[in-house]
Amino acid sequence: MKRLVLIGLAALISVNMVGCGNDTIAKINDVKISKDEYNKIASFLYATGYVQEDKNKGINNNILSFIIDNEVAYQDAQRENIKVEDKDVNEKYEDLKETLKSNSAYKAKLDEVGVNDDFLKSQVKKDLIVSKYKENFMKNIKINDNEIKTYYDNHKDEFTKEEVRASQILISTLDDNNNVVNQEQKEKLKDKAEDILEKLKNNEDFAILAKEYSDDKNSGKDGGDLGYFSKEDKNIDFTNPVFKLEKDQLSDIIETEYGYHIVKLTDNKSVTKTLEESKEDIKNKILNQKYTQHIDSLYKNGKITIT
Repeated sequence: MKRLVLIGLAALISVNMVGCGNDTIAKINDVKISKDEYNKIASFLYATGYVQEDKNKGINNNILSFIIDNEVAYQDAQRENIKVEDKDVNEKYEDLKETLKSNSAYKAKLDEVGVNDDFLKSQVKKDLIVSKYKENFMKNIKINDNEIKTYYDNHKDEFTKEEVRASQILISTLDDNNNVVNQEQKEKLKDKAEDILEKLKNNEDFAILAKEYSDDKNSGKDGGDLGYFSKEDKNIDFTNPVFKLEKDQLSDIIETEYGYHIVKLTDNKSVTKTLEESKEDIKNKILNQKYTQHIDSLYKNGKITIT
């Protein structure tokens, strides 16, 4: 599953393997992967949170697999003469720049390893070619209802998930431009959150305090109610501690990129999607499996060297 997830990241960015001036860590047919190029793509994936950072500072096998997957696909796309329009490249590039601009923290991390605008734009073009290659492959695959039902019957656990219902009070640490406030302001806001938590521990009404203090105005007007959600629906820094709460339990202060959260769990349940509800999801899973098998065949027919 890890490998499938990494292949899915091709929609974000892929790595360009040309002009290797540093030590080579792998060779894919005639294309070398340098340590410098590896560091750039690894920093991107770490900074955006799509891969958990490896504290060992060595080569992360998941990232290396991702790089190789995309390179063998790109090479085959070149053999098939797949091309993309400049306007699509420019549009995707501008979207990526806006994403980076909105998060100065990981933009700084990318600057440290030389991930500049020129590098990103060249990767966007390559990424779109790989995405088009994958799309072309999948549209020629037919999945019948029997395959879908068989998959559902054999993988029912994949379609059952835990959901919780919770209420929150958010004390935001972002200013009007969505930038993080300075450390002195953050400390004052944390003190404010701790004061509210103390009120709740003294049995003051959660809904009333949410309406008065929460910076999440959407849930605040409803007494902080967030409705039902799964772990995948929200930020992992938020859901990890929330899903450890018992029903009616109050959390400690939870810090995320948005600020300080105080959460009360109000309900939990297991939800299993029906076959009919799962059909499109299953079709995509099977298509991704077939695409992975196709990539494996490119591995076997190519010459991959890890140094």
